[in-house]
Amino acid sequence: MIGIIIVTLLSSSIATNTLADKCETIKIGNEFYKRQLIATIDGYPTGMAVDPKTDNLFFLLHKRNYTKGIHILKRGSLGVKLLPISDDVIGQCVAIDTVNNIIYIGTNQGILSYDDAHSEINSERPIGDDDVRNIFIDNNDNQMYITTGTNHEIFRFMNNTAAVKRYDKVPKAYSFVLDSNGNIFYEFVDGRLYFLSIDYYEPIQYKGLTRELKYILQMNNNDEIILAVKGSLFKLTTKSILPEKLGQLGFKITGMVFDNKNNMIIGTKGKIYRYKPIDRNDPCPSEDYFMATI
Repeated sequence: MIGIIIVTLLSSSIATNTLADKCETIKIGNEFYKRQLIATIDGYPTGMAVDPKTDNLFFLLHKRNYTKGIHILKRGSLGVKLLPISDDVIGQCVAIDTVNNIIYIGTNQGILSYDDAHSEINSERPIGDDDVRNIFIDNNDNQMYITTGTNHEIFRFMNNTAAVKRYDKVPKAYSFVLDSNGNIFYEFVDGRLYFLSIDYYEPIQYKGLTRELKYILQMNNNDEIILAVKGSLFKLTTKSILPEKLGQLGFKITGMVFDNKNNMIIGTKGKIYRYKPIDRNDPCPSEDYFMATI
């Protein structure tokens, strides 16, 4: 029996070492990922969004002390392109309405839509001259929320019309996410993280994190809320006020999003990476992106 246990342990160790030898991997949570460089850029990306139908990646490109607009990295492309927004309009965020196949762009003068097939700005949603800083579309009911102005007030579109109503549950926030159960996770304007559970009447602050502005909040395909701050990744739940640390990437994270295959797209200064979950039967998945440069 002892001999069998030793052989089993050795086999497990050899399998793990073989996995590490065959592919550059990193453990995040309980899963192993392969890191792939998909773009080098002059600056750093924020506000990432992925179109699940095309795998095209949208992001804001920042260089030194100014923003160079919203760019798109198309799947299989050899370059990153600037979206054709007029010079007097500043693109500030991107959101994908997958149900209606619409790409929305929040600007300092309202919301635009982008026709990806023809690479052109298509129309403007008639919501006046609102300064739209963030757009969130709830996957459950396709309800769209916007964060506006320097006060970061949140409004909700009513019944798929152009009318908006203030979202009283979270009056102000830099960013927020709704999970499939209706729990709200958000960064308040005081630089603290909170969640508002459907089981409670008041928001609850997460502990154990130093106060930071501009946390990055995203939801993966497993309905889990993932937080990126500095070089670390955490998972947020309504069961604990302490974020669960998933891993350390070794560089400052400036952008993060999940595609429809649950790959993590991570941005940092000068680079955009894709972290692809590793199947034990295929420990070194193939590269299916050309590396783009801007």
